[in-house]
Amino acid sequence: MGRNRKRAGKTVLALLLLFLLAGCGTKEAGQAEAKQQSEEAAERQEESADVPVTEEEPRESSYTLWNVYWNLEGVEEQTEELAEYVANVNFFAAYFDQNDTVFLPQATTDFYTANGSSYQERGWNCYLTVVNDQVNEDGSSSLKSTELLYRLLEEEENYQAHAESLITLAKEAGYDGLEIDYENIRKDDVLWGYFMNFIGYLYEKCVEEELLLRVVIETNINADQIQWVEGPVYCVMCYNLYGSHSEPGPKADRAFLEEVMEKMRFVPGEVDYALANGGFDWSGDGTVTSLTVKQAETLLSEYGAEAERDESAAKVFQYTDEDGIEHEVWYGDQETLDAWMLWLQSEEHWNYSIWRLGE
Repeated sequence: MGRNRKRAGKTVLALLLLFLLAGCGTKEAGQAEAKQQSEEAAERQEESADVPVTEEEPRESSYTLWNVYWNLEGVEEQTEELAEYVANVNFFAAYFDQNDTVFLPQATTDFYTANGSSYQERGWNCYLTVVNDQVNEDGSSSLKSTELLYRLLEEEENYQAHAESLITLAKEAGYDGLEIDYENIRKDDVLWGYFMNFIGYLYEKCVEEELLLRVVIETNINADQIQWVEGPVYCVMCYNLYGSHSEPGPKADRAFLEEVMEKMRFVPGEVDYALANGGFDWSGDGTVTSLTVKQAETLLSEYGAEAERDESAAKVFQYTDEDGIEHEVWYGDQETLDAWMLWLQSEEHWNYSIWRLGE
C-alpha cells in the first residue's frame, strides 16, 4: 500500500510538471505568433504609407460664350465677369450670300481682330460659328434655310467642297475651330443623313488641319434614329420651351431639361448644354418681343413692376403700357442659369454654352 501511494505521488508530480512545461510552451508559442502578426501588420502599414491616397478632383463648370455681330455692346465686360469658367468663345456668325458662298460680316471680323488673340493667350479656344442663314438678291434674308442645306449637302461633291471652304475660311482668319449651327432640320431623316455625311467628312478634315469642331443640335429631333458621327463636340440648345411660337412661359424648366438629357444619351461623347438668358415680352395685342436681360430689367424699372422667381427659376412680371395694353414678361438672369446648371449637374453634365452675350 505505501509503495503504491509513493508511486502514485510520483506519477502525479510528473504529470503536473509536464502540464506546466506544456503551458509554458503554449504561452511562448502564442507570444511568438503575436509578435509575428504585429511585425507583419507594421510592414503592411509601412507599405500602405508609401501608396499615395488620391481623392477624385471635383468637377468644374466649363462655359462657352456666344457673341453676336449685331449686338456687341457690353460683351467684353460680360466676358470678364464669367472669365473664371470660360473655355471657349464663339464668334457668331458666318452665313451665306445669294450664290451659296459663305462669308463673314465685318462686325464679326472686327471683334475677332480686337479680342481673338487676347482670348487665345488666356487659353480660350476661339470658334467661328456658321449658320444656315442666307441673304437673297433682293436684300431679304432666308433664316435657317433647309433649301440651302439640301443644295450644299445632298451631293458628295458639294458637301466636300463646302467643308473645305469652311476650313479655309477658319484657318485664314486664325480661329481655333469651327462650330456648325445648321438648324431647322428637325425630324427630316433624309436631310439628317446628308448632314451626318458632311459632318463626318468635315471632322476628318478638321483633324488633318488641327481645327476643333462643334456641332449645334436642336431638341426637336429623333436622337435615337440619327447615325451620329463620333469625334465632334455636340451642343444641344435647351431654350425653346416657350417663346415667340407659344404662350407665355420660361425658356426652360426642370422637366424640359430632364427630357433633353434623356435624348442626349444617344449622342456620343460628352454633350455641351446650351442655356439662354433673356426672354420674351408677350403683349395683349398678340405681339411677342425678344428681350435681353438688360431690356427686361429696364422694363421692370420703367413700369415699377415687381418680378417673382418662378419654380422654373425664371423671373416673371406684368405691366400695363401707356396705351393700356397688358404685358407679361418672362426672362432668365444669371441666377436662373445657375439653377439650370445645378439640375444638369445632378446627372454629371458640366459643360455649358450661354446664349448670349450683349446688352
